[in-house]
Amino acid sequence: MPEMKVGTRLAIGLMAALTPVVSVYTYNRVRTSSRIFEQDLKRETRATELALNQAIKLDVQRSEWGDIRSVLETISEQGMAVAVLDKSARLWYSLPDFPIKLPAPEEIALQVRENGSSEFTQTAAGRFWFCRIAPMGDPSLGYLLVAQDWSEVQHDLYRRTVSSIMAGIVVILLTTILIPLVARKYVSRPLAELSRRVSALSSGEEPDREPAGDEVTLITEEFRKLARELSVARRRLLDESERKLELERRLRHSDKLATIGTLASGLAHEIGTPLGVIRGRAEHLLRSNPDERKLAQGLEIIINQIDRITRIVRMLLDFGRRREPVRVTSDVRSIVHRTLHLLETEAERRNIRLVSDLGPVPLLVDCDADQMQQVFVNLGMNALDAMAQSGGVLRVSARPVTAEEGEQVRLSFEDDGPGISEEVRERVFDPFFTTKDPGKGTGMGLAVSQSIIRDHDGEITVEARPRGTRFVVTLARSHRRETELAASA
Repeated sequence: MPEMKVGTRLAIGLMAALTPVVSVYTYNRVRTSSRIFEQDLKRETRATELALNQAIKLDVQRSEWGDIRSVLETISEQGMAVAVLDKSARLWYSLPDFPIKLPAPEEIALQVRENGSSEFTQTAAGRFWFCRIAPMGDPSLGYLLVAQDWSEVQHDLYRRTVSSIMAGIVVILLTTILIPLVARKYVSRPLAELSRRVSALSSGEEPDREPAGDEVTLITEEFRKLARELSVARRRLLDESERKLELERRLRHSDKLATIGTLASGLAHEIGTPLGVIRGRAEHLLRSNPDERKLAQGLEIIINQIDRITRIVRMLLDFGRRREPVRVTSDVRSIVHRTLHLLETEAERRNIRLVSDLGPVPLLVDCDADQMQQVFVNLGMNALDAMAQSGGVLRVSARPVTAEEGEQVRLSFEDDGPGISEEVRERVFDPFFTTKDPGKGTGMGLAVSQSIIRDHDGEITVEARPRGTRFVVTLARSHRRETELAASA
């Protein structure tokens, strides 16, 4: 059995709630209006009875029945029947066509004693009458009966009742018709459309037919299906992101190894010099017979040269070691010093002078020192390559600045090379884009550097100058001060 539509359920629910309300309201309205109308008529009958009682009482006392007959005929023309009862509550005088059948005299006398009057309704001669019996002053004189024809009133009340009931039925019927139409337009169709779109979203294609059954159930099922698919997609994205991060780490390490390969040629000469000194001193000590002072002096020279080689090798190993990123508060000036020391040999070989202006104030940033050194080495090597033909000066400066984002550290790497064109400047950070000769560059140095700086919430830009190029690195300054850094150390 197909499930009921939401609109149909809504219509049935509203009808179930509306029908009793309309019924109770109609019943109370008819009952209240009838009671009010009846009370008004009773008050009118009582007023008529009081007026007639005063008018007839003297005529009865004087036995002027002709006058009484004249009054009764006049009243009869107005749709009322009047009779005079004796003190025993039996009919005493009335018109010949008096239609009312009197209750038992004892019953009339009892009600008059208890209530001051006796009121009752009766159907007689095809008419509906409201009757009131009241004593004419003293009960020993007799009673006056006034009967008012309520037949038209009953018909009017019946018409009012029927019209009220019909109005309630019309309201219910209209509601029965309108509620399903409104529910279908504003509830069922939108829910069906939503269900169709959710189904299309979860399945990736438009359904061929309208969904059948309960829209809420369908939407719930589609959302559950969509949630499962999103969960699977989320896991897949997490896996892909992890692979992407691992690939990026490997790419950064590969770029670092490529830079080390470039530096190795210059450092080989740096290592060759102390090796030559060591060899010469060792041969001299082997062939000669030096005294203790010269022996110690020669051995000290050998040890110093070995330490020099060790420092050079350790410097390369530290730079090439692959480590997990760890951000700590560091003085960026010390990272620049290590970088320039690493580039010294290559710069001397290319007849390039290194100049640094880092200022006396510590420039603290929260960074991974190894990644930051990789960025500085890339910028330095690019500057050395740009000035390889003619030599020049690589100027590295660092200073604190205040911007809208807060306190920052700004570093600049400025060379005296030939500069770069506007076209090259727009693509300089694109992966695998390089202006170097084949085999001398991978085109990944600046792309990796930009990725590292962005990971540190910083910015790297390039500025063209009349002569040379300037790369500017901007990093957020650490909130920790030198005293806190020293205390934690």
